[in-house]
Amino acid sequence: MNVSKIIEAIETKPLPRVLLVHGSEKIYHDRIFAALKKRNAMDSLGELNWSVFHGARDFVLEPLLHELSMVPWGDGTKIVVLKDADLIGAAVMEQLALWLEQNPKANCLALFLDRVDQRLKYVKVLRKFALEVACEPLEGERLIRYIQDYCQERGRTLKRETAELFLDRAGSDLLFVHNELDKLFALTVGEEEITASHVRSVTSFSPAQIEEYTVFRMTDSIVQKKRREALEVLNLLLKAGEPALRILPLIERQLRLVLAAKTAQGALDDAAKTMGERSSYPLKKMRKDAQKYSLQDVFAGFEAVLHADRQLKLGVPDEEVLTDLIIKLT
Repeated sequence: MNVSKIIEAIETKPLPRVLLVHGSEKIYHDRIFAALKKRNAMDSLGELNWSVFHGARDFVLEPLLHELSMVPWGDGTKIVVLKDADLIGAAVMEQLALWLEQNPKANCLALFLDRVDQRLKYVKVLRKFALEVACEPLEGERLIRYIQDYCQERGRTLKRETAELFLDRAGSDLLFVHNELDKLFALTVGEEEITASHVRSVTSFSPAQIEEYTVFRMTDSIVQKKRREALEVLNLLLKAGEPALRILPLIERQLRLVLAAKTAQGALDDAAKTMGERSSYPLKKMRKDAQKYSLQDVFAGFEAVLHADRQLKLGVPDEEVLTDLIIKLT
């Protein structure tokens, strides 16, 4: 059962005795907690039927057991939440698990943990009767399916190629992905489909993607003389807050790779070592594109980089300086 279906079940169907939520993808934790809170809000006496505890090394079990034993107010369902349960010692958690096993009519308990140790007895006991939700990071096809389903829940369609473009920019961190999707939902109010144009207009790079785009997308586009693509990535990098004085050395490095690829004789391993590169792969990759440049072009490129460096240090706006540089280089 995927998270969306679990959330739907929490909001509309009888709650499980125990909900065991664990894993590193915290946005799942947040969505399940929000679903429980929404379910509780449907109860006219919801505030009286809602309790939240936080785990700690010195956690005292009795108040939690008291809440689990209470008769719910009115006709509602009492929900007890225990966050950070993995901070509680294994012996106390074992007491809790055995108590739950012996008291099948207790109120609903939602346990949230960063991780579970499969070897511990309390985990084995809970798995006999708990609804377990493993919140592990999504990758590849599962991640694409997830965001398409999430968009469908929000009344939007997202074609596969658009989903791939979106993830290429936003990365796989679900918290960042959801933030970017919210921007797209706001942009496309009244529209059914989220298009590639929408994605390009508002989607930012995640922090994890910034370096990859700087090195492998923008600089490659410059060397390949793909001006539009290079300027597009530059614009996104600057919007993401990437400093111009960090971008500029990467452009200069790419020019050095072009120069080395054009002038190196024999194996490229020695040239790479002399340049301080970790491997000769960047030089091998550069050989084909380096043919588009004459030595005069390369040296003119170095002069343009030096000029851009001076302009930045004189306070000329980052976007103006780097845009002008990319136009000169392409």
